[in-house]
Formats: sequence, C-alpha cells, structure tokens
Amino acid sequence: MSILYRIAPAILLFFFAPLVAEFVLGDLTFAQIGAVIVLAPLYGGGAILIREIMCRTGRGWPTFLFLAFAYALLEEALLTQSLFNPDYLHLRLIDYGFVPALSTAIPWAVFVLTIHIVWSLAVPTAVIEAAFPARQRIPWLKLPGLLIVGLLFTAGALLTLRFSLSQTEFRASPVQMFTSALLVLGSVTIAFFAFPRRDKPAADSSRRPVHPAIVGAAVLAAGSVFLLTNSLGRGHLPWPATASLEVAIVAVSLAVFAWAKNHAPWTAVHSWAAGMGGVLCYAWLGYMVDRSLHGPGDALAHSVFVAAALVIVAWTAGYFNIPGTQQGRVVRAIPYYTGGNTRNYYAHPIEGLVAHVNLTTGKVLEVLDTDRT
Repeated sequence: MSILYRIAPAILLFFFAPLVAEFVLGDLTFAQIGAVIVLAPLYGGGAILIREIMCRTGRGWPTFLFLAFAYALLEEALLTQSLFNPDYLHLRLIDYGFVPALSTAIPWAVFVLTIHIVWSLAVPTAVIEAAFPARQRIPWLKLPGLLIVGLLFTAGALLTLRFSLSQTEFRASPVQMFTSALLVLGSVTIAFFAFPRRDKPAADSSRRPVHPAIVGAAVLAAGSVFLLTNSLGRGHLPWPATASLEVAIVAVSLAVFAWAKNHAPWTAVHSWAAGMGGVLCYAWLGYMVDRSLHGPGDALAHSVFVAAALVIVAWTAGYFNIPGTQQGRVVRAIPYYTGGNTRNYYAHPIEGLVAHVNLTTGKVLEVLDTDRT
C-alpha cells in the first residue's frame, strides 16, 4: 500500500471538515477561502486526531462524543471565547438566555457546542470513512503522521486564538478560562476512563437493518429542527423553552442513533446516509446564514461550496452490500449515451443498465441489464 493511498482519507478529512463547518454553513465566503490555512489544521486536524485515537484505543461513539465535546469547549471557550464574549463579532450571541452565574447564555452554549460535535466533527468523519469502507476501523496514519497532525492542530489553535484576540478587546476572566480548561480535561478523562476499551458486540444479523434512506432522512429532519429551534426561538420563545427543546432534540437523536447502530448491522452506507443528511442541513441553512452575514449578492458564490460538499458526499456512496465486496471500494457505474453531444455528457442515461465495479481491484463485479421497453 503506497503512502499516498494510506493517508488519502486523512487528507480528505483535513480539508472536508472546514469546508462543511465554515463554508457550507455560510460563515465564510469564497473571498475568504484563504482562511482554510488556519481552519484546516484546527477542524481537520481535530477530526483526524479524535478519529485516530478512537481507532488506536478501540473506543466507540461514546468516547467520540466526549472528545468532540472537549474540542468544542476548547474552541468556543478558550480560543474564540464566544461563550463569554457579549459582543463576539458584533453578533450579541449571549444576550438571549444569559445566566450571570455561568457567564454565558444556555441556548447559545447548547447550540454552538452541538454543531461542533455534529457538523464540525461527526458529519465530515462519517462521510470520509464511508469512502473507505474497508478501513473504517483501522488507523489511517502511523505515528509520524499523527505527530504532524498534532503539530498542525496546535498551530491552528494558536493562530485561531491570536486572530480572535486581535478582533476584540474582550478577554475571558481567569476563572472562566480555568473552569473551561477543567471541563475540557474532565471530558477527555471521562472519554477514556468511563468507556474502557472493549470489543464491539456483533449486531443481530437476523434483524432487518434500518434502511439507509431512513437514517439520512432522520438526520436531515432532526438536524433541521435543531437548527431552526435556535434561530426561531430567539424571536418567539422564552429562552428556557428554546434551551429545553435543544436538549430534548439532542437526547432523542442520540437515543435513536444508538438504537439504529445496535439494532442491526450498520454499514458504510448508513454512515454515508447520516453524513449526507447532515451536509444537507448545513446546505439549506448556509444560504440563510450567508445572506444575513454577507448580503444577498453572495448566494451564487456560496453555491460553489455547497456543490463542492455535495459532490464529495456523492462520490463516497460506494458500498451496496453485494457478496464479496467487503474489501475494496465498490461503485455503481451508470452509462450515458452521448450521440455526438459534447456539451452535456449526462443528458441521456441508458435506462436499465448499471454495473458494480471494484475500483480497488479494477474488476467488474456485476452487470445489471433490465429491459425497460
């Protein structure tokens, strides 16, 4: 296995994570693409480190949730300090639901920490892992690569802190910083000591698996409701109601997700469907965020990021549970009739004809020819 092939998933995740987290969301525009120099080490580096640590230590999704929570706290409490800054980027994010004893607003805290856990980390990781189904449970990097990613992540964090401090005169108090650091360390400790390494029990193969389309639709629906709860709640609900709804949506979603993974075999297609649902949430929300932050004239440029994310997601749909395809990357190839048309090669798909191809071995596994006349 070549070095490039072995580290290809890590490279993709390194850049896909910031694409989803900041650009598809609409926080940043095409003109700010240079920010990826800082964002890729922070978002991509963080996602890779968490994923590699989980694989190397044999942990599961409970560990991921606590490590992702530690990452979210690190970014929002210690680096950008948006949890405490009353006028962060002049958006007044913590006016709604501010609790003096906590020095933050509960609705904003629940919202921003959740979107980091789900959309900054879980969704990109699920999508890229689905692209390499045979390597979902094994590390992508060796120790030198892991150390390089760690250094990049540290550099990205320091650059983010420097930029954040240069944009405002606000500084979190020593108590706020110390408490946040303790919470980060506590979350990491819980991730490893509360969930020791153990072999994952095999799912009951006799049970009918949840259809991937249901998984994707459920993620899209739950994610959309969560995102709308925060944006609409600020203007229509008392903040305790908004915070309660946010927590309830998260709790129900976690319960359903745990049931779906343990109920029956969970495949790469399920991971892809979940990631697709998550990306679509940000895709529609991003147009609203982009318009509110950058005006109506940026919609076309924002569509470039949405299209890029969806193309990457579509590319990863490559496992169809065909016997003998547990190893390698399998794609469904659809032929098109061009008839001399060089302007749009996808205008005329050949109905009823499809092939399953193993790109790893270069072999055609199956050709389906269904008479459509």
